[in-house]
Amino acid sequence: MRTATLAAVIFATGCGSSPEVAPTPAPASGSAGAATARPSIVASEQYYDIDGSSARALRKSQDALTVWSIEWVYGTAQRGDSCVLRDVKVTVNVAVTLPRWKPPAMASRELLKTWQAYFKAVRLHEAGHRTIAERNAREVMAALTPLRGANCDKLSDEATRTAEQIVADGRARNRAYDIETKHGQTQGVELGP
Repeated sequence: MRTATLAAVIFATGCGSSPEVAPTPAPASGSAGAATARPSIVASEQYYDIDGSSARALRKSQDALTVWSIEWVYGTAQRGDSCVLRDVKVTVNVAVTLPRWKPPAMASRELLKTWQAYFKAVRLHEAGHRTIAERNAREVMAALTPLRGANCDKLSDEATRTAEQIVADGRARNRAYDIETKHGQTQGVELGP
C-alpha cells in the first residue's frame, strides 16, 4: 500500500463572519464505512480589538475574515488489475476573525444596539461561508471515496484533479455568496449612520 498526501487548498474571504468548533467524526474504513465517512472539521474563531465611539468610527475599522482550507490524504492499493483509494481522509479547516468592540463609557444606547445587530449579522454571514466550506469538504470526500483506476499513479492524478476542481467550485460558490449578499449587507452587516 502506498500513501499519498494530496493537497491543502486555501480560500479567504473578507467581510463579516463566524464558525464554531464541531466534533470530529471517527474516520470510517473499508467499503461499508465509505458510505458514512465524513470529513473532519477544525474550526476556530479569533478576535481583534477595535475602537470608536460612533458608528462612523466603527465602520472605519471593522471587518471580518474567514479563511478555509481543505486537505485530503489517502492510501492506494493495487487489487488485481485495478487500484483503489484506501483510508480517504478529508479535513476542512475554518478560521474566522471578527472585530471585538469594548464600548466606551460615552457610547449611546442606540450605538450599542446598532453594534449588537451588526455583530449578529456578521456572525450569520460568516456562518454561511463556513457552511459552503463544509459542503465542499463533503463533496471532496464523496468524490474520492469510490474512485478506482487501472494503475495507482493514474488514479492519484485523477484524485488530485477531481479534488482540486471541487475546491475551485467551492471558491466560486463563496464569491457568488458574497455577491448575492453584498458581503453580508442584505443580511444586516451594516453599521448605521
